[in-house]
Amino acid sequence: MIEKRQWPWIAQQNWRDILFIHLPASYEKLRSLVPAPFKIDTYNGQGWISIVLFKATHSRLRYMPESLSFPPFYQMNIRTYVTFGSEPGVYFFSINTNNTLVKLGGNLACLPFSKANITMQHEKDKIYFEANRLFDEQNATFKVAYSSNLYPFSPRTALLSYFLTERYCIWMFQGNTILKAPIFHSRWNLQQANISILKNINLPFHFSEDIIAHYAPFKHALIHPFERFGKVSK
Repeated sequence: MIEKRQWPWIAQQNWRDILFIHLPASYEKLRSLVPAPFKIDTYNGQGWISIVLFKATHSRLRYMPESLSFPPFYQMNIRTYVTFGSEPGVYFFSINTNNTLVKLGGNLACLPFSKANITMQHEKDKIYFEANRLFDEQNATFKVAYSSNLYPFSPRTALLSYFLTERYCIWMFQGNTILKAPIFHSRWNLQQANISILKNINLPFHFSEDIIAHYAPFKHALIHPFERFGKVSK
């Protein structure tokens, strides 16, 4: 359920060629990485980390002409699933982008942005996404090839695919103040993705046979102002 937002949306963005890679993770591991008071959200007791890759286009403020949109850029998010109060959301471990201005703006908003060298190439029926210098580390590299099976589906509420994708806010801190960054978009229409991990150098996790991958060709997202939820002692 999407809770009512305090403020109307103020910006919009298109996401293209979106790939979700979902990796199981133990509750104990996630608890050691996610600050209180955010609660680790699990599905049947299993925690998850997700890598989300996409190309962002037509980023602009509300009422701004499309012709004045910010130039396209790439993004690679690493996140897990949390709740605070009654609303489930995501908690970002890192957000990597190839655009310096996006990184600086994200850092000003207290989001964990890093600058990386990122490329996305289409070759026949596959997409190749490569990110180098991840997390501001010289030798951290990730490259994946992916394609879809062309049979779309809309995740049903009780299914794992719904748990992993239908999230509409980011929970975060600004100093010791709890913030919610709300977003809104239509329900996901997903396809199962076929992926090949071509490079995985110095990433803080490994890929096993238990991973799940989803693909979506396009999503239009609306961004709302941050909402404050009090302070905590860290």
